Amino acid sequence: MSKKSQFLGGALILAAAGILSKIIGMFYRIPLQSIVGNNGLGLYQEVYPLYLTFLILATAGVPVALSRMIAEVLADGRESEVKPILARSMLMMGVIGLVLFTILYASSPLIALAMGNPHLVSPIRAISLSLLFVPLIAVLRGYFYGHQKMMMVGVSQVVEQSLRVGFILIASLYLVSIGEDTDSVITGVNFGTMISTAMSLFLLIGFYLWHQRKNPVPALGSWRNRDWWGDRSFYLRMWQISWPICVSALVIPIFSLVDSFLAINIFRYIWHVDGMTADSWFGIYSRGGPLLQLASLFGASIALSIVPAIARAKQSGDTGEVQALTRISYRFAWLIGLPAGLGLTAVAEGANLALYGDTEGTRAMAILGVSAITLSLLLATNGILQGLGKEKVPALHLSWGIGMKVVATLVFTSILGIDGLALSWLISTAFVCYLNIRAIRKLVAVELHWKFDFIYPLIVANAMLLLAWGTTEGVTFLLGHGQMSLRIVGALETIAGVAVGLIFYLGMVLVVPLIERKEVEWLPSGQRFLQLMDSLRKRGVSLRR
Repeated sequence: MSKKSQFLGGALILAAAGILSKIIGMFYRIPLQSIVGNNGLGLYQEVYPLYLTFLILATAGVPVALSRMIAEVLADGRESEVKPILARSMLMMGVIGLVLFTILYASSPLIALAMGNPHLVSPIRAISLSLLFVPLIAVLRGYFYGHQKMMMVGVSQVVEQSLRVGFILIASLYLVSIGEDTDSVITGVNFGTMISTAMSLFLLIGFYLWHQRKNPVPALGSWRNRDWWGDRSFYLRMWQISWPICVSALVIPIFSLVDSFLAINIFRYIWHVDGMTADSWFGIYSRGGPLLQLASLFGASIALSIVPAIARAKQSGDTGEVQALTRISYRFAWLIGLPAGLGLTAVAEGANLALYGDTEGTRAMAILGVSAITLSLLLATNGILQGLGKEKVPALHLSWGIGMKVVATLVFTSILGIDGLALSWLISTAFVCYLNIRAIRKLVAVELHWKFDFIYPLIVANAMLLLAWGTTEGVTFLLGHGQMSLRIVGALETIAGVAVGLIFYLGMVLVVPLIERKEVEWLPSGQRFLQLMDSLRKRGVSLRR
């Protein structure tokens, strides 16, 4: 893979691994919902954003900061400094993970009380055990990010998710079969998360040892020397880089946490429903969460891949490369995030039927699909700012976004219920995205052509939405009145809608084209795409004649 295509190649690998992981993570909800019901699924979803928040506090800033530091020393030819950076990071993150585990475990009764559900204590304590392992996983992934070895990270993500799903289903089936209540079942499910993270850590350690044998580099100094471990300047710099990145990475879990804290209380005291009904409503709303993350995965992958790429270009003083990377990040986050989000909106009903067996919450899921577009751009622009060394800017913007999310959740959920919860995501992510783009324009001179870069893709993506939605309606008309299972009909609707929409959009990207020739060079195997583009356009010309 060429140096130019390495950045997008890495982003595509991470996106593919993330999509596979999310698909695995989505489909386990079908049997889990059947086993524990909407009430149990809602209980699980109340705990998971809390764990995700602590998880990101323990991990999010470190892979990005570590990848940036490793990319900078590699750009300067100081390979011998990589091992000390890794070892000190492992020490620091091991301590942080232990501290956060202790805090979450000990404070679980207070947190459950604040969330209005005393049944959450045991599930919170069970899932807190994962915090002993995930910080070390984050360090090793940051090491591979810095070396642009995204395949190893992707494999570890898929393996971890597969193990997690396997343990969740085994634990839930066993606990239900012996007559345990819902609280105990969800506690067992969360304990399975800890087992999968431990096994993922061992896999990454194996990858690291293999990489070291293939690329032996002597360490700077001796690991037996106390000064080798106690470099205060390193820990200070790591903290300065990682904490704002960590805060800005909280956008998904902290917005979800706003939902967890506010939604149940709004349902109970504004909509006047009982606690079980409120949990069920929240479980129905939460159906769209994994799909939102799935649709925004490429933006998240760009964010992880762009930081070391921009940091290396900036360290080398290559302003033109920084501008090119920034523009290409904008373009591909929009070109891929737009059809992914609108595609989710188009197939929301079919996906809901396939995954959950009914259409409750479909409108909220469709709104979350549109939110995936702004979320993709938000995550990508976070990465651009972090690569430019402006880690505190996205963190500041997120703090303003949290205020917007709280206000939007209170106002729109009180009026529209779960649809208002989904709408609050669109409003708050769009607001933060606007702030990020405004900040980047002051730092990097990137020439954007609004019609070509944004308007034309928007027109094509909306045409794709109508075509995909029409396809799902056609499948419903043909199959929806027979004896076929609703879940099978929903799955066929979703597959047909996605296939037709994908073929149409990719065809338009290549034929119109929505992508410039020089941008194709950034893609892995870009020359083959150029040949395909030229061939399709020549055929189009000959047909018109």
